[in-house]
Amino acid sequence: MTPTALTPRELVERYIEAIARFDYATARACLADEDFTYSGPIDTFSSADALMRYLELATPIVQRVEIHKAFEAGNDVAHFMVVGTQMSEKLAVHVAQWAHVRDGRIDRLEIVFDAHWYRVLFPGDEEQAPRPITHIQGRWQG
Repeated sequence: MTPTALTPRELVERYIEAIARFDYATARACLADEDFTYSGPIDTFSSADALMRYLELATPIVQRVEIHKAFEAGNDVAHFMVVGTQMSEKLAVHVAQWAHVRDGRIDRLEIVFDAHWYRVLFPGDEEQAPRPITHIQGRWQG
């Protein structure tokens, strides 16, 4: 029996669930090996391996990921999620994620959330102004 290919939404949800379980090997297998981009309020990456190294350091504070809504339009998938962290039981971070799938792998992730608390916990160069997220950089294809 040949396994059925995942839909773009199923693939992206496999990635989200793997990150939530700290299963970085499964998460990495969902990402494209070439022409990959990640953009978020804290950093950007043009390599899936670089993103995975970052997530291995940054995501251990995640306690839960709740998907509130998901939309799929062709190879584009959007999720609205709430991420609970160890920072506080009262603090839940609302996250919007837009993923694009090409040839059965995620080749673009764009994440938007209020990164204030992350910047407080992980301060960087004080002279560098925070990167404002004023728009989504990609274009919907549909």
